[in-house]
Amino acid sequence: MKILLVDDSPDARLLLHKILRQAGYRDTLSASSAPDAFKHLDLEHAGAGAKEIDLIMMDVRMPEIDGVEACRRIKEVEALHDIPIIMITVRSQQEVLRAAFEAGAMDYIKKPFEEVELLARVKAALRLKQEIDARKNWERELTKTISELDAALHEMVILQQFIPVCPACKKSLADETSQSALETYLQAHPAAKFHYTVCSSCSKR
Repeated sequence: MKILLVDDSPDARLLLHKILRQAGYRDTLSASSAPDAFKHLDLEHAGAGAKEIDLIMMDVRMPEIDGVEACRRIKEVEALHDIPIIMITVRSQQEVLRAAFEAGAMDYIKKPFEEVELLARVKAALRLKQEIDARKNWERELTKTISELDAALHEMVILQQFIPVCPACKKSLADETSQSALETYLQAHPAAKFHYTVCSSCSKR
C-alpha cells in the first residue's frame, strides 16, 4: 500500500522512509510541503489524477500552509476524503490536536519517533483504509446488481403487457398478442433473447 510522507524536514522524511521500509512498507512517496503534497494528490483537479495513496503522514508545522490547513483542504475533496491522515507533531498540544482532528485527521504521532508506536498506528490506519475500500467495492457491486434487477423487472413488465390473459380462467390468449407492439419491442431490443420457432412462412423459403 502506498504512503505519502509530508514533512519540510529532509531528516524526518529520511527517518520515516527508513522505518517504514524496514517494516515492509516500501511503496512510499515524499513531499517537502503542503503544495508539493497537493500535486501528488492532484488537488487542483479535485483528485481526478491523484496517485493511488492509502495513507498520508503529515507534519503539523510546515511553511506556507501548515499541516492542519492542508488536512482540511484534502478532506474537502470527495475523491480524497477516505484517505487516512496521521499528523506528525513535536509535542501533543491539545489545541493543535483538536484542530487537526476537526480538520479530518484520524491519528497523530510525536517526534522524536517511537518506532513501535509509529508502526502500530500506521498498521491501524492502513487496515482502516482496506476496510473502507472493501465497503465501497461492496456498495458498488450492490448498486450494480440492484440496477440490473430493476432493468430486468422493467423488461418483464413490458413483455407481460404483450400477452393478454383471461381474467376469469387466467389462460393466455396467445392469438390476441399485439404483434405490432411486439415487433416494435424486438426492433428496439435486437439483443433480447427469446425462444425462437421458425414460422410457417419462413420455413417454406
